[in-house]
Parts: sequence; C-alpha cells; structure tokens
Amino acid sequence: MAYLRIATHPAVFARPMTAAEAIGNVEQLLARPHVRTTGEQERFWGRYREVSDDAVPAGNLVPDAHLVALMLENDVRTIWTRDRDYRRFPRIEVRDPFA
Repeated sequence: MAYLRIATHPAVFARPMTAAEAIGNVEQLLARPHVRTTGEQERFWGRYREVSDDAVPAGNLVPDAHLVALMLENDVRTIWTRDRDYRRFPRIEVRDPFA
C-alpha cells in the first residue's frame, strides 16, 4: 500500500505512475514464488506496542511503525529504503538501496 501511495503521488514524482501501472508492478512482484504478503495476526498489537515504546510514533510515523510491527511479527529484520524515519526503530536494520 505504501508503494502504491508513493508511486502514484504527484507531490513525490513529476510524472507519477498511474494506478494501473503501480498495481501491475505489485502484481508482478506478488507472482514471484518467493514473495508472500503479511498482515496483522495475534502478535501484532504487542509488536506495535514494542515499536511504539522505541520510537513514539505520531502523525506520519504511524504507518512506518505499523510496517515495522508487521516486519517483527513476521521475523523480518531488514528493510531496504531511503526513508530515514525507519532509523528511529532500533529493532530493525535499515539499508539504503542506493548506497
């Protein structure tokens, strides 16, 4: 969802993708055999509380905290992003894909 929001946002890109283009990209990614989707499960709220204790999310940081809690719930410890806000969450490793 974050990808769809950013890839189609006219304030982020001079020529953002159309919704159909961005959805097509997601569908291609989800078709890969090693890709799976995640969602909130039984441990989610506890993980979100842990993340909230670390970073005290408010406003625009809330969706980032949501994603980090999902990562932790699903034993994912690394995120590849240029978004520096994720560095506020010490329980994950942040890697810049362009570094």
